[in-house]
Amino acid sequence: MHMIYGFLNIIYLLLFTVIAQKNLKWGLYLIVALLPTYLIRFTALGVPMTLLESMILILFIVWLLKEKISLNPLVWLKNIKTGKLNNKTNNAVPKILRLPIILLLIASTISVFISPDFNSAAGIWKAYFIEPLMLLLVIVYNIKTTDEIKNIIRALGVTAIAIGIFTIIQKLTGALIFNPFWATEETRRVTTFFGYPNANALFLLPIVFLNLNNLLTEKKKLLKLFNLAVIVLSILTIFWTGSTGALIGLAAGLLALLIIHKKTRLLTLLAGATVILILSLTPIVQNKISKSLFLASQTKLPLVPTDLAIRTQQWRETTAMLADRPLTGAGLAGYQALVAPYHVNRHIEIYLYPHNFFLNFWTETGLLGLIAIIWLLFAFLKLVAKQPSLLTFTAISAMIALLVYGLVDVPYFKNDLAVEFWLIIGIVIALLNESRRRARVV
Repeated sequence: MHMIYGFLNIIYLLLFTVIAQKNLKWGLYLIVALLPTYLIRFTALGVPMTLLESMILILFIVWLLKEKISLNPLVWLKNIKTGKLNNKTNNAVPKILRLPIILLLIASTISVFISPDFNSAAGIWKAYFIEPLMLLLVIVYNIKTTDEIKNIIRALGVTAIAIGIFTIIQKLTGALIFNPFWATEETRRVTTFFGYPNANALFLLPIVFLNLNNLLTEKKKLLKLFNLAVIVLSILTIFWTGSTGALIGLAAGLLALLIIHKKTRLLTLLAGATVILILSLTPIVQNKISKSLFLASQTKLPLVPTDLAIRTQQWRETTAMLADRPLTGAGLAGYQALVAPYHVNRHIEIYLYPHNFFLNFWTETGLLGLIAIIWLLFAFLKLVAKQPSLLTFTAISAMIALLVYGLVDVPYFKNDLAVEFWLIIGIVIALLNESRRRARVV
């Protein structure tokens, strides 16, 4: 069985290589449409790999060979200084993003050697930092038109449609939900092929906003219907995962989009202030907030604690660990081992990450990595401000939704999510580069 499985992987990757060699962009679109293929795992020459990682590596190598770009790391370091990829190609990565990206790479590399588990750390470094950035480079050097950017979003939409169809089947039947509590009709939460609810919500949340751009700008009715289906199925899936954090992220992203758009800004701010005022004066809401804050303040958790209570206690334990290791954090893949001495409630599992975007980066990549990711986000915001358009507005709304949800979850440290994070950045870079090319032609 293993031989057949390996043979099928080899055949597929050979076919993918042929596609990428003939049309690099189609290879890119195929990768974006198949981000969940990180679930297909195997070992190549003793190194753990996934189908997604293999496709990214093949595409990157095909691109380097096509463009006759040196594989020598020293040449790449020299090119960072000169701002050129090779003798004929300028650096397509905006200057404002280069230093935070380099700093993040340095921090993540250091964290491999700090980690108590070198092999796992090296795997995470490769899958969550190196390969997503390889794909980013392929995007910014090869995606040159708005329609090609839309193709990337359409490719994401294909996956969203597949997840949405699986979601409807699971919601109606409970099929293939292996957790009995989630499978029960009264407490059903869809998992699809990811295996747990939140993975779907994390993946689909940015796609809702990116496809909103396509929906509003498509001219063909069939494409409009496709994008509408993507958005509807994604929102239904997010709702049926039962993730409160994802729904808050969805609301935050929509609110951000309405505030960014000048015509809806004032009305949105007034409506938002009114709703907050009404809710803050409602006794039921006040009681619920007080109860939640009380439960969140408890160090010793009951046998069945709320999600908020688990998260806040996890953050307390994480900050206690970071107080002893503020510079280095735990290293990549080191969180579970190093936070264990600070873990109070033995009946609650120790999760892989602290479930907070900023604490995740601090524990995994140290203080340097935290500084780098914050710097990168501010640089991304400045980049969006340079190129105001519906696409950049939906991209920043997607990032805001991801970050808001990320306050209580892990929206980066997973193969598909790491790639998706850099896809959002890559889309904005590609749009900015297209605008600059047009300006030079004019």
